Amino acid sequence: MSSAQALVDKDKGMKIPFRSVLSSRQFWLLTINAVVVIGLGIMRPDTFLSWINFKAVLSLMSYDLLLAIAMTTVLIVRGLDLSVGAVMALSSVVMALLLRAGMPVLPSVTGGLLVALLCGFTNGFFIVRIGILPFLVTLAMMTAARGVATVLTTGQYISFPTAPRWFSRFARHEFVLQIGDASYGVPVLLIITLTATLVFGILLSNWVPLRRLFFIGQNAEAAKLSGIQVERLTIAAYMISAFFVWIAALLMTSANKIGYANYGITAEMRAIAAAVIGGASFFGGSGSIFGTFLGVLLLALIGNGFILLNGDPNWQQATVGVVLIVAVGIDALRTIRQRG
Repeated sequence: MSSAQALVDKDKGMKIPFRSVLSSRQFWLLTINAVVVIGLGIMRPDTFLSWINFKAVLSLMSYDLLLAIAMTTVLIVRGLDLSVGAVMALSSVVMALLLRAGMPVLPSVTGGLLVALLCGFTNGFFIVRIGILPFLVTLAMMTAARGVATVLTTGQYISFPTAPRWFSRFARHEFVLQIGDASYGVPVLLIITLTATLVFGILLSNWVPLRRLFFIGQNAEAAKLSGIQVERLTIAAYMISAFFVWIAALLMTSANKIGYANYGITAEMRAIAAAVIGGASFFGGSGSIFGTFLGVLLLALIGNGFILLNGDPNWQQATVGVVLIVAVGIDALRTIRQRG
């Protein structure tokens, strides 16, 4: 039996155990998130348990969730994308500049999308066709995208006062949900993010072309022998990553009513942390959108806890770093055991 056939058979025969492993990981993440929620609810019941606070936490984590999904996608194919924050800033700046120049909304947001996709394609091309390490390629893209965004804006905010008012308001718009005598405002920003997350999570788990990304991450050579177009799918993974970066840029530009070259600074670190916490691996072949969501939620709850408890922001960043180190350590141990 060829190694490629073995890989296919392994996927067919190991579906239930693989899902059970993911479920176990997700169960513990759910448990940890529940413990954090209960703890903060006990310490700050008047503020933490209010809908206003929950809405703020969920809205602010929307951007990190989109970037973490982007990161998860490339980690599955044993890649890395350090440019997610910088590309988000560049896409935002391009959209804002086009809107300020009087371009209609559709061509403007399409321009931002094309810029993001071009960055994603460039990352994938140099990694796959030229053979440069993902770390180096995306580090260079991060520097270039941030630099171009800064040059285009000279470091200033880019507003677009002549753009249609609906564009400047749609990301902040809220649908009112009436439950009994209480009303709850649900932001469009959150609805769009959760819908995109749910749809992509279902596709990644069930759609064959996306399922092949896991084969590539597990064993690229075996995947190639089995007929999978490894190079094209790897480039596609980086372009999918760029698409989610563009969604984040679009929502952020609309919500803040400006384009800005400094959007997304250090966002790549939070994206990596959330993705790895959620089950993605630097060694490729694994990842879960639901797990990534739980990882982003955990980091958001930690951040919210520091705010409510008047904690030092520097310690908040240090805590995220410690969580990332622990997650990477667990990932390494899991990989060693699987190989053993």
